[in-house]
Amino acid sequence: MNPLLQKLFLTHSYFTVALRPRAVKSVLEEAGFSPAFVLPAEAARWAADPMLAEEDGRTWLFYEAVENDHGHIEAAEVLPDCSLGEPRVILRDECHYSYPFLFRWQGIWYMIPESSAARELRLYQAEAFPYRWKLREVLLRERAVDTTVYEWDGGLRLLSFLTDGKTERVTPRAYSLRLSVAEAALEPLDWKEYDGLRVRGAGPVFAENGVLYRPVQRNQEQRYGDAVELVRLRDTERSHAEEPAGLLQTPMGKLAGFRVDGAHTYCRSSRFEAVDLRLRDFDLWKLPRRLIRRLKG
Repeated sequence: MNPLLQKLFLTHSYFTVALRPRAVKSVLEEAGFSPAFVLPAEAARWAADPMLAEEDGRTWLFYEAVENDHGHIEAAEVLPDCSLGEPRVILRDECHYSYPFLFRWQGIWYMIPESSAARELRLYQAEAFPYRWKLREVLLRERAVDTTVYEWDGGLRLLSFLTDGKTERVTPRAYSLRLSVAEAALEPLDWKEYDGLRVRGAGPVFAENGVLYRPVQRNQEQRYGDAVELVRLRDTERSHAEEPAGLLQTPMGKLAGFRVDGAHTYCRSSRFEAVDLRLRDFDLWKLPRRLIRRLKG
């Protein structure tokens, strides 16, 4: 659709989560992501930032749930047909939460949700996985978004992305993360080359044929969620580096009654894959409402 017509007649973006069984083919070679299940969504209540976690032979989907523009974190079991069991709220308070990044280290589950509204990077630890969590500590006091942790050379690395909240351009930061029962500590690493609009985290790092890949967001200055790209990691002992590897092919156009025009986050487990899709609705009365508000104002 013409950009002017989009501006005049399409609603603001919102998201939904699509799931499918894990594909046999590499996601780098696929022609497209064909979902088996799509969560219901509407502008006043929608879901984004899917994260999959496996425990005791079961799979759980964690995600940002947004109600009236305020985000909290929910979790639900993924059933064999890719639908979801009853969702439960696991983290909700005055802070806006999103991107509930999960990782397991030395037998313990951790979660780093995006809490940039509080200007804190918070590390949570599971008291009883998957539903009960406690705040362990604040790792950084920055406006950081979409933090991602992955294993490298027997340890952990943490990537985070600083934003000023004015545009979608971010400044990435890389760290070595030392995490034990007693302490958590970050040691900065070099990260020299990046594009501030094509670097922000879009899901967990995954391995194929011995190579680590990271999903990243492709954004514009004033809009995010255009697409998910994949990069190969080229880390060294003292630095983080990446190179382009391809584009995640996601459905565009009509899907399950939605108008899909972008993608934002990708994740996978041994049995399932999930992606969130950017949605917009056709609103014939959008322009008249704006004109009426302007006349009244």
